[in-house]
Amino acid sequence: MNLIGRRHFFGNCVAATGALATDLSFLKPLGLARAQEIEVSKDWMSHRPEIMPIVRLIRTTPRNACVDVFLKELEQGLSYQRFLSALFLTASETGDLHQLAQIYAAHRISQSVRIEERLLPLFWALDRVKQGQDYEDKSHFLSDLKGALPSADTAPAVFADGMRKADKTQVERAVIALARNEGPRQAMNRLWKYAARDLGGTLGHLPIGVANAWRTLETIGWQHAEPALRYMARESCRPEGDSTFASNERRVRETVPLLPPDWASNESNRSLTLELYTLLRGAHPEDVGDLICASLIQRSAKAGAIWDAISLAAADLIYRHRTGGNIIGGALIHAITSSNALRYGFQHVSDSETRLIQLLQAAGSVAAGFIGPAAKNQRLRDLDLVEDLSQLDDGGPDQASELFAELPKKGDNYSQQHASEREASDQACRATFQFLKRPNASRVFMNTARTLLCAKASSDPHDLKYPAAAFEDAFLVSSEWRPYILASTVHALHGAKSPDSTVLQQVRNAI
Repeated sequence: MNLIGRRHFFGNCVAATGALATDLSFLKPLGLARAQEIEVSKDWMSHRPEIMPIVRLIRTTPRNACVDVFLKELEQGLSYQRFLSALFLTASETGDLHQLAQIYAAHRISQSVRIEERLLPLFWALDRVKQGQDYEDKSHFLSDLKGALPSADTAPAVFADGMRKADKTQVERAVIALARNEGPRQAMNRLWKYAARDLGGTLGHLPIGVANAWRTLETIGWQHAEPALRYMARESCRPEGDSTFASNERRVRETVPLLPPDWASNESNRSLTLELYTLLRGAHPEDVGDLICASLIQRSAKAGAIWDAISLAAADLIYRHRTGGNIIGGALIHAITSSNALRYGFQHVSDSETRLIQLLQAAGSVAAGFIGPAAKNQRLRDLDLVEDLSQLDDGGPDQASELFAELPKKGDNYSQQHASEREASDQACRATFQFLKRPNASRVFMNTARTLLCAKASSDPHDLKYPAAAFEDAFLVSSEWRPYILASTVHALHGAKSPDSTVLQQVRNAI
């Protein structure tokens, strides 16, 4: 392809989303064998014939040749949908939660940028998948399962028993049987309560994995669910919860019978949000759990006000971070990505017990798992996101590009950022808050940030996972808190000074 042709082609590869998101489990009774009569085959549901050649191509193409090879595939008719599907299936096999979760983050950023930029996040995800495949340790990769599955009538009990015993093989077999009998979406729905059990020990990666797998399958179609179901069921198979789980289970048992019908609504309550925000910042998970339940029962509070406080406290953690520690890949980023995932689960499950445990675990993990250790290790500055930014006068730059022009370079050495660079981030944070007071400024700010991410994202998976979660949170919280959430993000976003990504350089050379 000549230079002009490739530029024209790359600029007109438009994403097609939403297709193939149909659950075909209703066809099960029409002559198909029952699950207990089918031996496990990884090709049964996950690898559709039209996807398998693309999956094999991803597996076998050397990392440094992927951009050229897949530009040619796209030129010859590979659709965005099939490209995304093949990336998800390949990532699901690697046994790495980052690999699984990053596919949706790349897609989410891709859907919000200009057409000519839209393929860059997928090429970034392709490079990340190949990086994961290059690891010498492949012991976590999915392997074939052989033998009969549990019967349709025993699969639910076998699944629950396997979770209780932490028997990963039993759980994998059971979740496949459930998917083939009750549908893959319903099978994954069972994972939410287990994924929320151990947030401290996993930095919230379990709900992040379930949420991002769910989101991706809603886009590419649930017929691709089997590898992700197997992997997430295996990873969620843990015998014990974290330090907050046992007390939160007790609260759920005591609280759910007393909840009003509309407790889960998204109604705001400024005074409750600020009260909870203060408790969360002080790392008092037990007090937070008690206040949440009491407020839902006795004060007619709604879940929306509680989620507002959780999102603010997680954003404040980024705002208060001290230089010299790892903000991008460390625990602080996961306060945002894990609470965002738990909120997604909260929105998609139907029973109150599972919904309430998502809410309580999100609050408890932010306080005990993220803020508590950061404060203990003296990684937090004596600042307050809400108090500090609310005192700022009007002003700030006229253009969002000015905000990002002054951000310090972020790369592999960002964990060792100098004090002067941190001050530049602080200034950008304050200027962003002022800028966001303008009409439509939120979307302008995020569009600028996403464009820079397409060009600057490093090989760290959090470079896209974090902004995808934080930007979503900004429009889930009450409008009063949106500027605070967005302003905090500049501490972990790339600006104009960050180096161009390796993938962008490869694309540039190719076209």
